[in-house]
Amino acid sequence: MRTLVVTALLVCCSSVVLAQNHDEENLCNSAAAAIVSHADGVTVQKVKLSGKWGSNEAIVYLPDKETAEGAVVFSHSAIHSESGASVDLLPLALTLARAGAAVVVPRRTLTWLPKDRSTNRESAAVICAEHWLVDHTKVFNNGDPTVSEDNTVVREEYAYVGPRLCDPAVQSDCEYTDPFASEDCALKHYCRQSVWVPIGEAEGGDNTLRILSDGGLKSAQWLQRQLGLAQIEALASQKSGSGL
Repeated sequence: MRTLVVTALLVCCSSVVLAQNHDEENLCNSAAAAIVSHADGVTVQKVKLSGKWGSNEAIVYLPDKETAEGAVVFSHSAIHSESGASVDLLPLALTLARAGAAVVVPRRTLTWLPKDRSTNRESAAVICAEHWLVDHTKVFNNGDPTVSEDNTVVREEYAYVGPRLCDPAVQSDCEYTDPFASEDCALKHYCRQSVWVPIGEAEGGDNTLRILSDGGLKSAQWLQRQLGLAQIEALASQKSGSGL
């Protein structure tokens, strides 16, 4: 299985952009975070994401630095397989934070294998988590990719771990979107170029089985290279510094 890389770019006419912006403004309520713990250079916070869609408690991991080396949005905090295997994704998130990334993780479980094309793809909590992270963290190079002299991207700043999501602006069917490209790419307030670790995808590139096997170590090391984080040799233990 190979890890896919996607660039969050959309081309929209101005009227569609304005309509999407209005929908996104109404999607997420403002939310304040509460500190849970601090250990090993990482502050752990809880934030309640909410909107007309409902609410979700998310866990935030922030490294002890004014500017994070990168930022990562997770779609789920755990994976549960119909075979009985399961994995907690919070150690993976904590590992990335210790390596220098700001990370947000909605508390919910991804079901593997998906039952249909919309399974695990509820988007509101993930998009609101992405909005919160963009609004509340500083990222290296102002969040823009680092490019070489020949204009080749040598370092990304944002990443997403999760499945493609059902676009909340489309009510009749599940049209797939990325949380970093779900709206206002013309204005670029929340739209960001990002890399992707796909999980919960039943076709094409997917990392679910690998993460069920190794807890996410290979994915963490791949993200470390893409985001320019500190070296990752092993995952943090489940009880190490999480405060949860």
